[in-house]
Amino acid sequence: MKTLSLCAAFILLCWSLAAQAQTSRMPKDNWCIQKSTDEDNNMVFITANLGYRDYGFKAEFPWCLSVNMTIIDKNFNGHPTAPEALVLNQAEDLITAELEKVGVTHFVGRTTVNGSRVLYYFVADPDKANEALVPMTKTHQIREWEYRMEQDHQWLRVASFFDKNAQCL
Repeated sequence: MKTLSLCAAFILLCWSLAAQAQTSRMPKDNWCIQKSTDEDNNMVFITANLGYRDYGFKAEFPWCLSVNMTIIDKNFNGHPTAPEALVLNQAEDLITAELEKVGVTHFVGRTTVNGSRVLYYFVADPDKANEALVPMTKTHQIREWEYRMEQDHQWLRVASFFDKNAQCL
């Protein structure tokens, strides 16, 4: 019985240390809003956590999850009105919370351009992310969205967020 208790304690200790190691790999938040243009000369706002600029553990989170939301109530340049921004932010918070329930999730940033907002996350396990998101897609959401997951070991999909010449507004 004593051996069983020691084994259980050892397993719990290892699990706790593994979880701590992953969460200790979360960089300090350093949010920045950048303004850019896309290939069609549309204004793009990038909200990025510059804490990931020189992040040393990218290879441990090789799956880029992009969540695309359509902007319904938009102004003349396709960006959300103030009330619409609140709805989009609430949807983002709900998605992020569900992803965090199933594992370490790195929310790197988002882009907003001409009727669309895209959220960018990096995860270690795409199956766990799917477990969190599939049930959400089958229920009514405050804003419709779709997602896509692709391998991106070097985080090239968001490299422009961390350009050394990027200017924060």
